[in-house]
Amino acid sequence: MALSTQEMDHFKQILLSRKEEIKGMRERNDSFGNDSEFPKESTGELSNYDNHPGDLGTELFEKEKDIALNDLHEKELEDIETALKSIDKGEYGVCKTCGEDIVKERLEVVPFTLYCKEHSPGQDSSDDRPIEEEVIGPDYKNRSNDNKDATFFDGEDAWQSVAKYGTSETPSDFTDPDKRDYNEMYEDSDDDDGFVEEYESFVATDITGNERKVVQNRNHEEYEEELDREEEKESDREKYDK
Repeated sequence: MALSTQEMDHFKQILLSRKEEIKGMRERNDSFGNDSEFPKESTGELSNYDNHPGDLGTELFEKEKDIALNDLHEKELEDIETALKSIDKGEYGVCKTCGEDIVKERLEVVPFTLYCKEHSPGQDSSDDRPIEEEVIGPDYKNRSNDNKDATFFDGEDAWQSVAKYGTSETPSDFTDPDKRDYNEMYEDSDDDDGFVEEYESFVATDITGNERKVVQNRNHEEYEEELDREEEKESDREKYDK
């Protein structure tokens, strides 16, 4: 249902009141100090030459905050002016995207909006990754030969041979969400080195090939866990078959 004349006047007064409030704040604080020509006028310092840049860290933060607040007020003033023009045209309270009426509760909270809740611009969060990640990677990538059928010891292998002893990197330093273990902090950390099958990393014999041994390592633990899971699945199947 379209807004009545009284309701239009009500929201117009809210917009005009907010407009005067913002203008009053900007006049009292000189647009958050952004009207000052020199930095020393807003920071209170007599000169910037005798100070180390690090000594002005707090002042720099405050200046950045003032600029952000000033931009926010300027944007709100623009939105208010647009909403007032919409009232004059008789289009206020109708979503510009779908043409449906904007609920009054929303107009009370955001009186300068021109969109309904479903079509409010800028509310969709993006999961896109930075474009730089397509070309930026570990330095050894430039010295690897993955694009060739190469079996020699290259730069990537050199990095892996030293990185397996530990690095200062953490899972949060990587864009790969599957890195959940500190033993996986270097590229292709699960590569089989010196063998083909995984079980070859934990089985061994003496020089004659007669005495067989099992070497306790991470691959052996994972192999046993996999066998345990298979036994549990087989046990569950037998229960259901009965």
